[in-house]
Amino acid sequence: MIVRGEIGCSCGIAACILMIITCFIKCSTKDDPEKPSYGFIGYSLKWEQALSGYKSPKKIRYCFYPMDQGAMIQIEGDANGLNFTLPPDKYRLLAFNCDADNIEFRNMETFETAEAFIPETKAAESTTAGRIPLYGIAIDGLEVEAGEEAGNKREFSMASLIREVTLDVKVDGMEYIKECKGELSGVPSAFNLSKQEIVPNKTTTVNFETTTSAEGVNTKVLILGTAPKTGETPPALPTNEVKLDFTLNDGSTISSTLDLGNKIGETEGDNINVDVSVTVEKDASFSVKINNWEVSAGDNMVIE
Repeated sequence: MIVRGEIGCSCGIAACILMIITCFIKCSTKDDPEKPSYGFIGYSLKWEQALSGYKSPKKIRYCFYPMDQGAMIQIEGDANGLNFTLPPDKYRLLAFNCDADNIEFRNMETFETAEAFIPETKAAESTTAGRIPLYGIAIDGLEVEAGEEAGNKREFSMASLIREVTLDVKVDGMEYIKECKGELSGVPSAFNLSKQEIVPNKTTTVNFETTTSAEGVNTKVLILGTAPKTGETPPALPTNEVKLDFTLNDGSTISSTLDLGNKIGETEGDNINVDVSVTVEKDASFSVKINNWEVSAGDNMVIE
């Protein structure tokens, strides 16, 4: 009987100790709650610089680069904005529409090397109708704090990373012309997304078709790049040439080349006008002569 009593007493003491430990753990958990391991982020996007006459972007890619360590985090959403969570850290951010026509992306592993580029197979495409231009932003130093309440809604304005070149050719002798095609050489083929500028010494040639009228021919060409910034030294600007290939009513062809130098790269604004005056003459054979040309900034029209 004494042995049984000692055993029962020992079991009661053990049960009391277990209850005290359990209570202590519960109380400690309440006093020192586990810290959240994420930060809540909300973005909305503004499109004041969207080019008029082109389709609007639908798909946005966000590339977050941790400033301390870790691999790039990629998230995609629509063109209105996005809500998501990230590990608390300081980030560099690249955001751009990944549905831009004739544009692909490379070297995305690091913030400094990320590029948009025109593949060689796409440079030969001539039409601009129905295209989606490229837009984007680069932010060097974005802090994501832990906890849902730490992530305030942030608004970003997407910048145009494309320039529109309008080529307006007035033709004296248009009655001889059936159609006109051409090409613009020296077009930037790569754009650094973090620096927001063209990559020097990387160019391509873009083919184009034109719309004819009684006065001449007209076309629009989209090229990678941004307008020059006042007070900043731009990267080395490419030189541009325009080649015009006229098909005459009798089926024969004549061509003329115009050297624009650095004028397109030096012109302010996202819209650039190239006004050209040419004369098509018929003697023993046809010939084409460029009378004069001028490059100027066009109106910056945006989608309302």
